[in-house]
Amino acid sequence: MPIIAWTSQLNVGVKLLNNDHKQLVNLINSLHDGLVTGHAKPELQNTFERLVSYTRIHHANEERLLAEAGFHGLPAHKREHLQMLQQLLELEIRFINSTQLGVEMEIMQQLRVWLFKHIQGTDQQFTSHLKSVNVDAILNGWRAPVERQQLSPVVEAKIEQGVW
Repeated sequence: MPIIAWTSQLNVGVKLLNNDHKQLVNLINSLHDGLVTGHAKPELQNTFERLVSYTRIHHANEERLLAEAGFHGLPAHKREHLQMLQQLLELEIRFINSTQLGVEMEIMQQLRVWLFKHIQGTDQQFTSHLKSVNVDAILNGWRAPVERQQLSPVVEAKIEQGVW
């Protein structure tokens, strides 16, 4: 069972950012599922590293979009991204060094809170600004730093099916 379910509460109203957030949800769920089903530690570490890498991609997407939209809160949002990445890297180190399932499950809960806090907190703060500047016009013809092939096959299929 996934640790995070995508709900409308996580929707920020921007397809590109929602797709990024869905990929982060998918990676956290994959890490959790692998942990629960007893996958080998190197495989779990690989998934965690993919989560860190994709977080960097997402932050680049978000920061570029906010810059092009003229969002006045961008400097503070960038600082938050740096703090989030630092938190994620600290969780990754704890995860790698852990030999106890209880500690690893606690880290999974912290990852869940980490993602929810960002999406439901500060990301919701710029939603109205993006809508006011017609974010779709900004994104038309805009090639985001993330390439479609970097999406997981599960997320890609759901996007294509219109499920997400």
